This record gives sequence, structure tokens and C-alpha cells, in this order.
Amino acid sequence: MPNLTVTLAPGLSLSTPVLAASGGFGYGDEISDLAEPSSLGALITPTVTLSARAGNPPPRTAETAAGLLCSTGYPNPGLKAFLSVKLPMLRTLPCPVIVSILGESEGEWHDLAASIGSAEGIAGLELNLSGVLHTGELSILNGIRQAVSAARSATALPLIAKLPPANVEIGAAACAAEAEGADVIAVSQGFPGVAVRLSARKFRLPGVSGELSGPCIKPLALYQVWRVAQSVKLPVIGSGGIMTGEDALEFIIAGASAVAVGIASAIHPTAIERITQEIAEYLARHAIRTLSLLTRDNG
Repeated sequence: MPNLTVTLAPGLSLSTPVLAASGGFGYGDEISDLAEPSSLGALITPTVTLSARAGNPPPRTAETAAGLLCSTGYPNPGLKAFLSVKLPMLRTLPCPVIVSILGESEGEWHDLAASIGSAEGIAGLELNLSGVLHTGELSILNGIRQAVSAARSATALPLIAKLPPANVEIGAAACAAEAEGADVIAVSQGFPGVAVRLSARKFRLPGVSGELSGPCIKPLALYQVWRVAQSVKLPVIGSGGIMTGEDALEFIIAGASAVAVGIASAIHPTAIERITQEIAEYLARHAIRTLSLLTRDNG
């Protein structure tokens, strides 16, 4: 069988290139009844903030053509409860655990990275940089630099910079994260969008806008993966509408070293296991021994 192992950074090696995207299986307590945890390349937790958040008022989701619009507000128990209540369960999982964090200031980024980085059982941190989305490009780049720099100064754990999807040139954003010490770049987050309920003549989400994900964003996400891979030397985690092994392989050919699966797991909890198997079958069918041999120069 082909070798599916991937090393994203020193100390962050995965048995397969298919990760569970942030929130896909909660904090690990839901997964045992839904899927085999050992089938995951890694589990990325829901985003953790310094203080607890209740999240946005419902409805938080709206279906769209080939996609889903979400506006969760990142509900989570906060740093202290995460460390005392959620982390013990995560440590029991037979796969690497990557914790997603979101700070609202340099100090919060530092404190989150320092506290979680010093805990046992964590393979890496994903910096959720969506918080700098609704500002100008220069401000977004500065925000990325400040967040990555603050986290880097606080921990030696591998840092995955999950870039904002819009209002900034994605290659420049990747370069800003690389310059401040990120080890891996992740794209793409959900793209900003709105949905209208014509019968009520109003927007479907209370906060008007949400993050669009699902198969409808795949071409946009593939572009971002390609652009980032052209801009930096760091490994890239690609995501956005991955439903099949073929989808995942397209992201790898575009420049990703690994992929993260979200909505597919919500529809079919065993999707990651199936996608991984489909990747292995494709490589075996074409006599490709490792994923690194799959990539080619796409110009």
C-alpha cells in the first residue's frame, strides 16, 4: 500500500493527510460514537478563546446551493474550562490533537498559546485569524503578523496560521505569517456571504452575514492553496468542499501537503475514513508510492 504519512513540522507527523477540520468532531467526546478516531490524520478542536462564549443567537446556519452559511460566534467554554474539562478527553484520542485558538489582542494570543502550549497532549496550535477579516488589507496583514508573533513568542509548538479568506491578497497573508514564525499555512476558511429569506423579505441570519463553506467554494479554495504554495515554502493544509478522495487529491496537486474535512463529516461521520481509503486506492492504482510523488508543476 502507498505510504500516506505526512510531516507538517518537527513534532507534527500524521499517519494520513486527512484531518478533521475545526469543530467537525467537537472536543473528541462525540467522535467515539460516530467514527473511528484512529482514522483521522489529526483532530482540530473547535476554536478556544480566553473567555467563555455563548455564541451567536440562532439560527446560526442557512443552507445554500451546494453549501452552508454559518454564523456560530465561536461558542466555547473558555481557556480555563478547556484545560480542565475538555483536554483530558482529548488526550485519550489515538490521533494527534491540534487546538484552534482565537485572540482579540496580542496579549490574548500570547496567553492562549502559552497556557495551551505548556499542557501535555497537544501536537500543535491552529491560529484562527478570521478575526481580522473585516478591516483593510494593511490592517489585516498587521493583525496576522501580531497574532503569529505573539503566539510564536509563547510556545515552541508547531503553529498553523489559518488565514482569513477575503479582503487580503492570500499570498501576501501567507508571507506575513511565514515571516513571523508560522510553521504551516491553512486555507481556506469560509468565505463571507449572506442569504435572504424572500417570504419574510429579510436576511436569514440574525447577524446578516456568515461564512460560506461546502462544495460551492472548492474552486476558490483550490486557487488559494495554489497561490499560497507559490508564495511560501511552508506546508499547506487545504480545505473547502472536500467530499471525496478525488477532491482531496486535487488539493494536494494544487499544492497542499494535507487536507482538512468539515462538512463531509457532518453529513457522513465516517467520511474521513472513506476519503483516506480513496486516496490510497488512487495512489495504488497509479503505482504512486508516496503523496510527494503526486505533485507536479502546474505553472
